[in-house]
Amino acid sequence: MSVLKNKRSESQLEFYHTATLIRAELTRFVMNEKIVPKRWRPVFTFPMVEKIIKLIDYITAANTIYPQNLREAERRRDYQTQAIITVEQILQLLQYILTTLPVNPDKFQPVTELLIKEGSLLRGWRKSDNKFIAKFKDQTP
Repeated sequence: MSVLKNKRSESQLEFYHTATLIRAELTRFVMNEKIVPKRWRPVFTFPMVEKIIKLIDYITAANTIYPQNLREAERRRDYQTQAIITVEQILQLLQYILTTLPVNPDKFQPVTELLIKEGSLLRGWRKSDNKFIAKFKDQTP
């Protein structure tokens, strides 16, 4: 039986699905010559794509760790934090493009909204992992 779209809850891996969507959308976005001309690609496009790849790497690394002790929980949290930082850095690069190149700010809205949503999802994911840290701190003598 299908569920109406507005009645569906978020997937447990919504942060991952959103990140892969961002990877596709943002790569196409910064490779568009009408937004970032070829001569500006070393300044904007290549660093942006590198950050997008790092975002997926941090999410994947954090998601592969199922904490069995406090050290693993903290390591997972560090990867989650790095992913959040990377989202903020990508937003800053978009701001840099806006202040440097003559582009229409309205074109940035869809990718900006995705990035803001991703930051929120990642923060929620990190917060939900507090249970691991609390559990392991309670077990420590």
